[in-house]
Amino acid sequence: MRQYARPFPITRLSLEARVLYTGFLLFLVLGFASSVWLYADSFGNLSGQGATEYYRGGPAANEPAPAPAQEAAGGPALELPSDGPALDLPGETAAVAPIRLEKPARQVMETFHFHLFTVPVVLLIVGHLFMLTALSMRLKVGIIAVSSVATFVHLLAPLLVRFVGPQWGWLMPVSVVGAAVGWLPMLLWPLWEMWKPMSAPEVATE
Repeated sequence: MRQYARPFPITRLSLEARVLYTGFLLFLVLGFASSVWLYADSFGNLSGQGATEYYRGGPAANEPAPAPAQEAAGGPALELPSDGPALDLPGETAAVAPIRLEKPARQVMETFHFHLFTVPVVLLIVGHLFMLTALSMRLKVGIIAVSSVATFVHLLAPLLVRFVGPQWGWLMPVSVVGAAVGWLPMLLWPLWEMWKPMSAPEVATE
């Protein structure tokens, strides 16, 4: 751990260490991409309303509201010939929008509990690799701080939406954007520095 107490350039890592860390970071990039897909499938878009409906119930995201069914007028049923033109009669096939039920309290708490013990560990490892890059200390501190705060808010937001109230739904899209701003540099920049072409040392001339 001495290299983290007094960081040296990430380019000085051994080849086997760079291969290992590269595989680790690429797995995380893939996981980040799958998280984006899951977020879009769950909440629809970057809106607090989608997060509120996901945790507290309501119409499914990106689904149109069902059209009001018209009651059929009373009277005898008509038997139409099967070889004739098809008729679209009102009220026969009304579109039904799926309804989302409120997430069980235990499910929300179990998800929070699981992520609370795993996400910080990943953040710790990625943050240590990011510390070895050649970026300025001020920039690295800022990115690590943004990642930590946004990640914590993203973990806490479902609890606030489910147990406190729908007014906290806006925290979900805000924390997603903040996490992307913080995590992407920490995942991609170390990959670039580990494998970027090394320039030949300059020869001092008189």
